[in-house]
Amino acid sequence: MIEKIKWVSSLEKVFPDREPKGAEWEKAPSFLAGEVYSLQCAFWAPEDMAGTARVELSGPFAEYVKVREVCPVPSRYSGRVLEEGRTFLYAPGLYPDLLKELRENRVRIYPGQWHALWLTVECGGENMGGAVCTDSDERFAVKTGQENGAEKNELPFGVHELELKLIPDMGETVRKSLELELVPVRLPEQTLIHTEWFHADCLADYYRVEPWSEEHWGIVEHFLTHYAKMGMNMVLTPVLTPPLDTAVGWERTTVQLVEIREETEGVFRFDFERLERYAELCRRAGIHYLEISHLFTQWGACAAPKVMVWKDGVQTRRFGWDTPSDSPEYLGFLEQFLHALTEKLTLWGWEGRAFFHLSDEPQESVLERYRSLREKVTGWIAPYPVMDALSDYAFYESGAVDRAVPSMDSLPEFAGKGAEPLWTYYCSGQWKGTPNRFLAMPSSQVRVLGVLLYVYRVTGFLHWGYNFYNSALSLEHIDPYAVTDAGGVFPSGDSFLVYPGPEGKPEDSLRMLLMLEAMQDLRALQLLESLQGRESVMELIRREAGMELTAVDWPRDAAFLPGLREKVNEAVRASGAFQGRALH
Repeated sequence: MIEKIKWVSSLEKVFPDREPKGAEWEKAPSFLAGEVYSLQCAFWAPEDMAGTARVELSGPFAEYVKVREVCPVPSRYSGRVLEEGRTFLYAPGLYPDLLKELRENRVRIYPGQWHALWLTVECGGENMGGAVCTDSDERFAVKTGQENGAEKNELPFGVHELELKLIPDMGETVRKSLELELVPVRLPEQTLIHTEWFHADCLADYYRVEPWSEEHWGIVEHFLTHYAKMGMNMVLTPVLTPPLDTAVGWERTTVQLVEIREETEGVFRFDFERLERYAELCRRAGIHYLEISHLFTQWGACAAPKVMVWKDGVQTRRFGWDTPSDSPEYLGFLEQFLHALTEKLTLWGWEGRAFFHLSDEPQESVLERYRSLREKVTGWIAPYPVMDALSDYAFYESGAVDRAVPSMDSLPEFAGKGAEPLWTYYCSGQWKGTPNRFLAMPSSQVRVLGVLLYVYRVTGFLHWGYNFYNSALSLEHIDPYAVTDAGGVFPSGDSFLVYPGPEGKPEDSLRMLLMLEAMQDLRALQLLESLQGRESVMELIRREAGMELTAVDWPRDAAFLPGLREKVNEAVRASGAFQGRALH
């Protein structure tokens, strides 16, 4: 029979070869309406037991719970960690990450191994990560959601027991229960602008469909719907094929949304039908901002991106690596293109909600070139702003970019010098104590992001890898279920948050759910601030942490974040601000 079973926090990783510590809740853990609360149930079976077990839930929360299997994935290059001033490599191996849907509510039993089920409890969250009520008088009203067209029961506010049963093919049924508390207050709308670069070409490549065929559109819709539900509200929009993570002279699969025709030499006509469809798909999904793909190549704006153009009935590459960024031909094309593009964006209602990129991560050595290109482009895109990832404050101070997005290790400098609006990002280079999401990192290092974004009053967060399924520099396509480190170059977990699942639908990683928890922590802190003021919230954070938090200095004890959230929830519950409000 299954001999051991225990509840485990979402912040603990359950490895097959070691017993997890198990959660130690002094009282029922709580969550807010509209929030997705995650926890795990880990179990161990003896060496002579195999087969499957049926999973059953009971209790008032049962109908609001989704159960998935936590599956380990391979990591050959797991990244680096800094401990006590020394650098170590994380060990290669199998790391729990992939969350698989159960088939017929059954989970595989692995003899002599620990295994885990990931439970997400979602009550009253029609828009899991995005907008909810925006009217100030109604923002805390909780309404019952619907599922499959049928109205759910009244939300189970208060403390209730949730029981999980494992019923093996052979052997005795085992049960494990705990109490959870649903606080009768709705989590407020997300105000942070959050983008994880969405790679439409990787979806076409992995599923082997023609870009922008109806099959591709269906897959893109599945992924964009998930994207918005997980709290991302700005999306990379490939008006031209993005010149990102591409080796010099190489090309990524064409996913250019705008059809371009050259009528006569240097005179272009544009068809924005596909772009309009993409923008409307984003709008329907709940994505509020468009991030226009880069107009020049990465790391210095030295060349034009790939631009496919029809002429005399044939489509060819008109501009690319062999086109200098300041080429009169390309700049002449850009002037026509950007005037036409911004006119359409304004017509469709995206003014104030669309941002342009010039070049990703430019260095100080290319400042003059970048500034020269910016001066030319500014008049063609006004009033739309320019934003780029860059971590050199002098570069930002020059005025070459409207919104700099510095790395998290550069965030204290930008914040200290008053950069506004304040954005940040991290990638494979940020591993010396900053938040990040490598497979081998402790889960708290993923989730702490939300608290730090609050501490620094960050407006926007950017990451480059929602679904990058290529090797580094896109030299080849990969199977992300087998290769999690971009061909041994980026630490496992850096380049994607979701897996390309069956039927063109994404499968979550546990890191994706931890990112959602981070965004929920941020929203909960903002809620408390609206009730008690910012200094009161900052004092609570300092008291629970026992220290002043910075981008690289924060409590490593995994109990800090759940403990802080319980204190926040207690303060919200006790505030008295919701007396007399409709809560269901």
